[in-house]
Amino acid sequence: ENTRVSPRALREDGSPAAPVIVTWTSLRPDVASVDQSGNVVALSPGQGTIQATAAGGGGHTATAPVVVQQAEFTVREGSPLMLSPGEIDTLHVIVATQNNRTVNPLVLQWASSDQSVARVSLAGVVTAAGPGKAILTVAGLLQNKSIDVSVHQVVTKLSVRPKISDEVQVPLTGTAKFEAQALTSENAPVPEAPLRWTVTDPGIASFDPQTGTLTGRAVGKTQLTVRGPSAGLSVAWNISVIAGFPRFAQPRVGVGINQRRALRANYADEQGNVLGPATNLTWSSDNPQVASVGEDGTVAGAAYGHAKITATAPGGKTVIADVYVVGEIVVASSRAAPNKFQLYSVERSNLAQLTKLTPAADTTSASDPAFSPDGSRIAFVSQRDGNAEIYVMNADGTGTTRVTNDPQADGRPSFLPDGQSLAFHSSRTAGKLQIWAVNVDGTGLTQLTRDSVNSSPAVSPDGQTIAYVSTRNKDGDIWLMNRDGTNQRQFTRSPQQRESEPRFLRDGSLAYLVERREGNRTVQQVIRADLATGATTAITGTDLAIASFAVSPSGDLLALVVNAEPQNRRNPAYRVYIQPVSSATPVPLPTVGLEQMITPAFRP
Repeated sequence: ENTRVSPRALREDGSPAAPVIVTWTSLRPDVASVDQSGNVVALSPGQGTIQATAAGGGGHTATAPVVVQQAEFTVREGSPLMLSPGEIDTLHVIVATQNNRTVNPLVLQWASSDQSVARVSLAGVVTAAGPGKAILTVAGLLQNKSIDVSVHQVVTKLSVRPKISDEVQVPLTGTAKFEAQALTSENAPVPEAPLRWTVTDPGIASFDPQTGTLTGRAVGKTQLTVRGPSAGLSVAWNISVIAGFPRFAQPRVGVGINQRRALRANYADEQGNVLGPATNLTWSSDNPQVASVGEDGTVAGAAYGHAKITATAPGGKTVIADVYVVGEIVVASSRAAPNKFQLYSVERSNLAQLTKLTPAADTTSASDPAFSPDGSRIAFVSQRDGNAEIYVMNADGTGTTRVTNDPQADGRPSFLPDGQSLAFHSSRTAGKLQIWAVNVDGTGLTQLTRDSVNSSPAVSPDGQTIAYVSTRNKDGDIWLMNRDGTNQRQFTRSPQQRESEPRFLRDGSLAYLVERREGNRTVQQVIRADLATGATTAITGTDLAIASFAVSPSGDLLALVVNAEPQNRRNPAYRVYIQPVSSATPVPLPTVGLEQMITPAFRP
């Protein structure tokens, strides 16, 4: 490598003096040579000195150290180099170990493996000639390096999402996703083509090209632009950052004590159209003794009752969710008065502590509880108006409303997944039980079955299937039908036994009660079945006189309604036993005196 040095003449006070003629000498000619023009050439590794002596006498000299090192050079731009057709770029050769010093291009020689793809000048200026790949080689200073060059196809258009519209609304502190793809004239993708994103006013919105995420920073309007590699190829979106309205995906929720559940909110515009997930919300609870809420919107149940959780958006808009904290198991018990059942809640961790669900002053009857899918409502059967009808109340026992109204008895409500409608059985048709559906506000009453006797509906988690008990074949069997009553088909076929009490689990499997003869006795057993294969598994023994049951959504716990005096079938004494599916030891809920318990239900 070579370089040129030049002298600078100074006066005694350090000010510039007139130029002088000097004689150049290398004190280590084996390390570096110097000619009389000041051109220094590195010859071998080592340290030398270059001396300049002023002509004309006077003895004025100056020296400069010269260090010659073996050092690798590299191409600063790195490999591979991505270029667009017609693009020009300059490559720089540097020595990284010498503070990234740039090597004089005059001592280097450049070459291209394919001039039709990329051409390179002696100064390292690269011109992308056409689509393809080439290798550029630089040689000099007793070494050489190569760099891969890729020139993408000609881009003629951009495909973008969302589509260009009059305006894209983004909530304050909310986000929106944008995508752009470079295409050829034949609509072939060119993923390697560079795209440049810009926001006209970064104070209104910022954009992350790596994730394609635009974030609203301040209320106002701006523009997001993406530019392709070809001249004039660009797309622009008009952006309006608004103080969005937060909306809960689930505005009502039921939780248990010490249970946690995250509330999810979206931003919506004034018309209610969802704009995207809500972020940077501020959370509060009006009753933290019942339910508290964390900074991330996670609610924790603390005590039975009702709390309102408020989420406030950065723009000041608010939304409220109703949270009801209720026991894991709800049963109907005659504890308050003989032969009059009312609803109580209990935890599996403390079976001795029953808590009345409705206010103490409410002495009306209630049984057959059924939770809504979100756990915030309970449907039940009551004769408070003189006849067995379906009612719905909040999970804390407040806000009771009547759903059905008919002289004949209605019973066994089961929520559909939307939480806005129920399936139930009723004898309102010629005194024979049939399956019906109705909205929780009492509208939309629809009869689903019409022949024989059909009862005890249970709705699958996806809402597409209703299981029920039918005596179409003069025997109690489990049947299935679509939610609108079509495609009614028999599921169990066992003339030697009766099936009843269908219950769906969260995974879509079906549990039901089987009664059959074994020797000289009648036994009952809970069976779990796979609807797709028909395979069955017993999940209880046959030692208890089971009349009904409930199963937890996960399938790990059973609540069995048992006749504690099986020899007395005319006047049974019903108790509720709690049994883990993995254990054969059922534990009875403690009772007082002649108290009876029936119709258990599990919180979802």
